Amino acid sequence: MKLDPAAFAQPIDLPAGQEVRLKGSYRAADGSVIDAATTTWPKDTPGGAGVDAGGLVDFAGGGLRLTSRDPVTHEVVAVATGSEGPACSAAGVSSPCVALRTVHLARTRFMTRDELRASMQGEITVELVAPPPPVPPPPLAPLRDAVTSPLALALALVVALVAAGGLTFIVLRRRARSPAGRMRALVARVHKKLSGADASLAATLEPVVRKTLAALSSRRIDPASREGVRVAQVLSLVEHRIDESARRAVEEREQQAADELVLEMESALEAAQETARL
Repeated sequence: MKLDPAAFAQPIDLPAGQEVRLKGSYRAADGSVIDAATTTWPKDTPGGAGVDAGGLVDFAGGGLRLTSRDPVTHEVVAVATGSEGPACSAAGVSSPCVALRTVHLARTRFMTRDELRASMQGEITVELVAPPPPVPPPPLAPLRDAVTSPLALALALVVALVAAGGLTFIVLRRRARSPAGRMRALVARVHKKLSGADASLAATLEPVVRKTLAALSSRRIDPASREGVRVAQVLSLVEHRIDESARRAVEEREQQAADELVLEMESALEAAQETARL
């Protein structure tokens, strides 16, 4: 829009933080050049060349803050502060606004406001400065955000734990299937079965099993060697002997229990027959 020198203030629709640009200037009767923020006197004017840091617009009174000025190109940029402009309120318009200093400029020239306005030639335009477009996110931003999100981190942790568990399981299974692993498992089974075996058998074999375990722990015997295979074969025979001893013990207990039951039943049957004869 064009600035109207006859108005005391012109409201502008400018959100806080957004900029407005004022371009152009007026030449007054005394030869001075007045733009929005600066008054310049050319060298051929009375008093010679000079610059006054005050122009046609009262920025603070209009709820604006001056950010840049160029007295050569007469281009001025201001930003809305978001606060109420006292000159806007005095003129009965909303803030922010372009408040004019025509009364002050006229007084310094010993003129009336209307006389000053009539002597001014030129124009000043007011335009809103569009805010810069938002910076587009980098191409890898969605991928980076997805990777660094809490859900992705939690999922990565779960995957890492599962992978570690799977690797541990594979290593342990390989160890268990190795000659050393099979030998340790065999010794552990024999040692466990001895705890429930016949006392005399356990007393005989327990020292040998312990000695075998110590030899394996100290690596005096390589489970994969020929001698290690021989030891494993003997341990298997020992395990078989323990199993046979346990099986016979169970059978003997069952036989003893059955014999007792049969004897009791036969005795009861004889007693019943004797009672029947009486």
